[in-house]
Amino acid sequence: MKSNKLILLSLVAIVFISCENQLQIDPKQNEDAAVTLSTESGITNILSGTYAIAATGDVYGGRILIAADLLGQTGVTSTTDLRWRGTYAGLRQFYNKSLLVDNTFAQAIYSRNYQIINAANTVIENISKVADPEKQKTMAAEAVFLRSLAYFDLVRFFAKPYEAGQVNSQLGVVIRPAAIYDFSVDLSKERSSVEEVYTLVLSGLTQAYADLPAENSFYADKYSAGALLARVYLQQGNYAAARAAANDVIENSGHSLSNKYADAFNHDSDQSEDVFAIQITKQTGDNQATNHYASEANGGRGGDIEIRNTYLNKFTDPNDERRSFNYLNPANNRILTNKFKNQFGDVGIIRLAEMYLIRAETNFRLGTIVGDLPINDINRIRTRAVATNFLTIDLITILKERGLELGMEGFMIHDIKRTKSSIDIYGDGSEFYLYNSDKLVLPIPLREMDTNKLITQNPGYGS
Repeated sequence: MKSNKLILLSLVAIVFISCENQLQIDPKQNEDAAVTLSTESGITNILSGTYAIAATGDVYGGRILIAADLLGQTGVTSTTDLRWRGTYAGLRQFYNKSLLVDNTFAQAIYSRNYQIINAANTVIENISKVADPEKQKTMAAEAVFLRSLAYFDLVRFFAKPYEAGQVNSQLGVVIRPAAIYDFSVDLSKERSSVEEVYTLVLSGLTQAYADLPAENSFYADKYSAGALLARVYLQQGNYAAARAAANDVIENSGHSLSNKYADAFNHDSDQSEDVFAIQITKQTGDNQATNHYASEANGGRGGDIEIRNTYLNKFTDPNDERRSFNYLNPANNRILTNKFKNQFGDVGIIRLAEMYLIRAETNFRLGTIVGDLPINDINRIRTRAVATNFLTIDLITILKERGLELGMEGFMIHDIKRTKSSIDIYGDGSEFYLYNSDKLVLPIPLREMDTNKLITQNPGYGS
């Protein structure tokens, strides 16, 4: 059964978390909000509401994964791994790399993540209302974790990529260090640098790792923070730190790979492989990954995103269960993934398989064997998928295995950027979008440009 603890905020609490809300609130609402912020139950509800915002389809309820994978496609039917077949013009813009400043999906990613940040800041600033010191520490750390997750994805989508060994003074995103309660004042602010945003994210996750318990039901725990640290360090190219964080999760978290590849998906409660998953309920909305990937019979729109042979042909072993982890939708003959077939199933954000892949890659890059040999970690993943084990591996093989294991889970564009790869625009090698192309960075939304007099737009999107 899905826990009822994950509840939506009341209208009063929403006043404090909606960064986009420009409405004036009347004195009664102000009074109710003040009461909410003065009680332990009120702060607890706001933290629950922060998770609920994260669970909305616009972000970690599914579409933030879809945005990353569509942005990483070629947009050419014959050479793309995934083909967009849906009717939403905004998501087609991701697929075609033709985003406009008023793209509603980019706007939603931006605004929802800032709602998470504002709600988290509200919890942190009012955490003294929680009486028990241990509960207080845990709740504050959960808020810091969620805030760090939001900033990390904001800077990956709305800024040029982090460059290892560089100053990284390129514009990142706006840092909001405190909760915003009064939306009538001028909140204009320029974007902080990419380096500053990453520093904030790493500081927050380090704090969350130290303060969170090893087990925390389906909420963020110590190893959720540790696993996200591994992901952030990998994105930075800090391989030693990524290796240490991933190894810690593998060795100490108590998580294990699901016995079968299929068991890692389409469930209503956390399984052994889930290091951090977003809980979807009928109150928070349906799983938007399922909505766009699944057939009508499986709770989707018929397959807005279909799998192409370009992707299937990357599998060299016919027995590899990941290659056949799909089905044909009889209504339109589209090949659809089996990863998303549960309309209200949890959205996996971090699986243990990712940690094995990070440990394998970083060990290989550094020539080390922390935890295990890189080939053993890769073969552990392949064995679970009933694929033939490798006798030797190289970096290309490891990165390819990562794509096969984590396909359609929101990694495509971020891996292109961190490995300094490119997208073949026409599929014939004549022209490419390089990893740091303006086309692979989302526009600062029009709404933000209209209200923030100090913010700078990304190149290629006008002033």
